[in-house]
Amino acid sequence: MEKYTLSKKDIHKNFFHMTNEKNLENIKEYGLLPNIGPHAKYIEKSEKVFFVEGLDNFLILFDCWINCYFYIPVIPFIYKLGAFFLRKKWFPMIIADGYFGTLKKSKLQRKRAFKIFDGFLDNSIVLKLDLEENVDFSYDDEDEIKARGYQKRHLELMGYSKKYSTLEDNSMDKWNLHAFSNHTINKDKIKMCYLEDGSYSLRDIFNYCLDNTKIDIENVCPILWDYINSRK
Repeated sequence: MEKYTLSKKDIHKNFFHMTNEKNLENIKEYGLLPNIGPHAKYIEKSEKVFFVEGLDNFLILFDCWINCYFYIPVIPFIYKLGAFFLRKKWFPMIIADGYFGTLKKSKLQRKRAFKIFDGFLDNSIVLKLDLEENVDFSYDDEDEIKARGYQKRHLELMGYSKKYSTLEDNSMDKWNLHAFSNHTINKDKIKMCYLEDGSYSLRDIFNYCLDNTKIDIENVCPILWDYINSRK
């Protein structure tokens, strides 16, 4: 696989995808295959390849993900039930609000969320995708999660912060872009990302993003900010 050396221009430009390093050999042979990840198993409808535009949007995505880790149950069946009932207007939302509120205040759940994110940073790599608009994706495509009928306040709780997401319509945000449904990203369009020192670790790339971003992390990404300070 061709190598790509990251630079400051990538903070705002180009398309990037993260994956577990163990998937690399399969990607080299078959490209990026569309799927529904474990976090979206019961809320997305179609298989897709997700990506961000610019490395800054990784930081926003991380804020969303860590926030989600607070609420995703350990038992998949409970997650499946919650994803179903939260879309129903007849469901008593006081139950959901109580659940979210309890987990958000839990120190144990906070520790669990940060531990999951640590594992992700330590085992993942970054790929640059040379995508073509209207061939691989469209900015006009809709965000399926936004379109499935969840209440705005629950979307916000699950990571669609008003500070970086559009909730007035179902459009995609640049931290949560996807290719066309069931569309494979050809291996010739994929490059493996490295830093100038030769590191390809996502944790090192994460630190590079933090060193070069102009995002006010404390204000825009408070959950990520909490994680960063917990690891100092």
